[in-house]
Amino acid sequence: MDECVAEFIKRMVLRMSLAESMDILKAWGFLRERDLDSLIMRTSKENLAMQVVQLCEKRKATISHAAALDIIYNHSNTKKKSWEVYQMSTSSDSEMILVDVSEMKVQFEKTIRAVTKNVTIHFKDFGDALWIRIAWGRNYMKPNEYKPTFVVYHSQTPYAFITNLTKAYRPLLCQALLCAAGYSQIQEMELRSRCLESLKDIVFKRFNQPFQSYQPRSLQERKVTPAIVDPRITCENIKEIERIHHLTRETFGDGSLPKIEYASYKLETSFKGENGLADGIEPFRCLIKFSSPHLLDSIRSLAPAGIAEAPVSSLLSCIPHRARNVFKISEKKPTHSQAAN
Repeated sequence: MDECVAEFIKRMVLRMSLAESMDILKAWGFLRERDLDSLIMRTSKENLAMQVVQLCEKRKATISHAAALDIIYNHSNTKKKSWEVYQMSTSSDSEMILVDVSEMKVQFEKTIRAVTKNVTIHFKDFGDALWIRIAWGRNYMKPNEYKPTFVVYHSQTPYAFITNLTKAYRPLLCQALLCAAGYSQIQEMELRSRCLESLKDIVFKRFNQPFQSYQPRSLQERKVTPAIVDPRITCENIKEIERIHHLTRETFGDGSLPKIEYASYKLETSFKGENGLADGIEPFRCLIKFSSPHLLDSIRSLAPAGIAEAPVSSLLSCIPHRARNVFKISEKKPTHSQAAN
């Protein structure tokens, strides 16, 4: 077995927790059952990694086997990476494009290798999700297997979820996706998160979306029990509480929300003089970022907690419906006709 492959497998095992290592190695399927039974699990990760490497040497593991282990590990640990969503489309309003996954794999690899041979590409199917792993190399340098790009594509959809993609390789990867999936255009959706499943919930509209016709029951009908039961305590603002709960439920619904960790807003505005926008002055720019382990749930609780007025600003509440959490806010520039007047 090549020394580089042995070192890569060793590092992969060291990245795993002892609790998950056996499940991942079983899902890998490269080592036989009797090999796995021979592993001493109640030991340090360093010793476990050396045991796995020795077994892989006997089985003559290749970079393809190591890449498959890397895909399985990242499939089980998707939250350790930040994912971006790309949407493909066609220039005409044609029907949904049907893609043969086998042909897609061939076309995808063909497109990339037509530009660069110094790359390794591996595929693995998980249900209707195709995982693609690309390790990029430079001139006279082997592909960097430790910093690969991952693409998750669900068949018969125009969406691709990508992580660890640098600007240098973005045009080539996007072109390969278009050629393989049969689309003509692709764009980044300004939707990012460490929770891959939540991104899928948003673009596939799998979360419990509220309906504007929803009419919540009053507080008395819902029989809300106060925290302190005392006949001398009465709620003075029951109508206002009902209004806040009504607007909150109408905006966010009752069910669980997708997990988004942050939302950023880039603001650009210009100074104004007596004659309108000032010429020759650099616009004022700022970045506002909201972050939370579960941002949408936090936003939903703002009004009921009395921190914000109801309804919450649409710039915050529209995140799951507009499928984006990166916004650019700028003033509308006047047209030539308006400037002449």
